[in-house]
Amino acid sequence: MSHPVHLIATVALASTIAACVIHVDDRDTTEVATIAARWSFRNMADGATTRCPAGFDTVQLFALPIDDQGTALGEPSIDLFDCDATTGASRDLFPDLYQVWIEVRSHDLVALYAQSLSQIMDVRFADQSFTTDVLNDGGYFQLSWDLVGAASKRPLGCSQVTGLDSVLAVSTSVIDAHRIYDDRRPCADHAGVSGGLLQGDYTVTIAAMAGARQVGAPITFTRQTIAAPNRVTDLGAITIPIDGM
Repeated sequence: MSHPVHLIATVALASTIAACVIHVDDRDTTEVATIAARWSFRNMADGATTRCPAGFDTVQLFALPIDDQGTALGEPSIDLFDCDATTGASRDLFPDLYQVWIEVRSHDLVALYAQSLSQIMDVRFADQSFTTDVLNDGGYFQLSWDLVGAASKRPLGCSQVTGLDSVLAVSTSVIDAHRIYDDRRPCADHAGVSGGLLQGDYTVTIAAMAGARQVGAPITFTRQTIAAPNRVTDLGAITIPIDGM
């Protein structure tokens, strides 16, 4: 099965947890953990929160065990919940790292309405909570990037470029030039997922930035489509040329 993209910068690291709340299962001495999920449905156009879509009354909560590099270590744990409950918990998990997401499906699980973005959750030392919005009329862009000297054509690290701190993606609606979405991610992440965008076609411009100053020639994609509900459009891997290097 294909797994959803990661939601960047939402890693719940054990080092940030103040209290350890791993449970001991009464049935044996095995330590177990819980991931509690909460979901909602939202319109990008008007910001309204909506009920579960008609004909899709089941939410599947997936917890896929992974290693520190994000490689799957087995099959995901899958729990089923009534969509209208808006909450559910995957219990009796082995304390580990997990890639977590939900899928909204018909009662027989055959038809898929939407899949959420995923998050990496660390329950080796503490239970965690997973919260997600499903965009009824929107979706996301994802991309990855590397840097190269514009003159030398040699690969560059982010730290090799003075002041370079981020990569900026500006998405402008093709049919409404006033609808502009800015997304900035740390350069060192080398990958990112945008915030939610209303469905439609966009021109996407990506540039390396040192604060407010552009330090490389921008890369532009034309007529890139955001599809709903909650779909992810992959812009692929890009190489950003850096001036003067």
